[in-house]
Amino acid sequence: MRQLAPADPAQLDAILEDTYPIWGEGLSPSGYRAWNRGQMATRWGRKHLQRVVLSEGGAVLASAKRYDFEAVVGTETAVVMGIGAVFTAPAQRNQGYARALVETMVADASNRGCRYALLFSEIGSAYYESMGFHVIPRTQLLIDVVRKAGAPATFVRSGESADLIELAEINRLYREGASFALKRSPEQIEFSFSRRRLLAGLGPAGLRGVEFFVTEEGYRAVAYVFITRGPNGVVLEECGDRDPTGARVGAMLQVLAGRTPGESPQLMKTWFPPTFRPPQVKVLDEVPAAEVMMIRPLNGAPMPALGGAPVIYWNSDVF
Repeated sequence: MRQLAPADPAQLDAILEDTYPIWGEGLSPSGYRAWNRGQMATRWGRKHLQRVVLSEGGAVLASAKRYDFEAVVGTETAVVMGIGAVFTAPAQRNQGYARALVETMVADASNRGCRYALLFSEIGSAYYESMGFHVIPRTQLLIDVVRKAGAPATFVRSGESADLIELAEINRLYREGASFALKRSPEQIEFSFSRRRLLAGLGPAGLRGVEFFVTEEGYRAVAYVFITRGPNGVVLEECGDRDPTGARVGAMLQVLAGRTPGESPQLMKTWFPPTFRPPQVKVLDEVPAAEVMMIRPLNGAPMPALGGAPVIYWNSDVF
């Protein structure tokens, strides 16, 4: 009889060994293991992230990551299951086990009262569309920061854990009127940051870097940026601003660019909400995002109004 259950320590070790050649991210094998285990050990990860396996007679047929979180879909706050890192070992492939795993995870989520299942596909959309998933359109921007002469007029400091409460409140503002948006708690934002910090810290020296800055008024953060630098270039993973236009974020990016006035400007990849256009930033290009984001309603939930109200999902939320 097939069973869905969290991976035990021995199963997790085997999964990480088998998936390392695919998702190693330039880490050593030990670094890859530490990166995955570190995510599960964060405050948010301990409660909301599991590696699960579909097994039969003690043999693992397929595995995946299971995320549990909340999202705002239209006017509803919904419990959502996220599916990531679906994997079948080479010896078990071409027998339908990945499909069986996804369907079993969806059935389990339905039984637990989840209203939606969400995943990112690296193999296009057709395979998961055959299981009832729908593509949520996402785009990626290529931006350039307009350099400013003279001393910066905006105070920028390193972000701290104490700022996460304000960041969650800024994110709440973006959910208003969205067709789909994660309900991001301070712990969930911390998880998104920790995932990338662990990746940078466990990798080869100089391969990746992570930057988290805020600007404040009245001793509280009112705008922030979270930036990564690495093999994928410079990525503004997420940002936020109590100013709806993002003018403070634009000023912060000018300050950060001004640290190295002798260097050529570095273009950034990012995503912005539709009305978020800092005047200090030039959008050079907009293309479909590399990750195909897909959603499946459960328990009679309605489909989000895709293509209408905005979908709020930062690069740092991709799992």
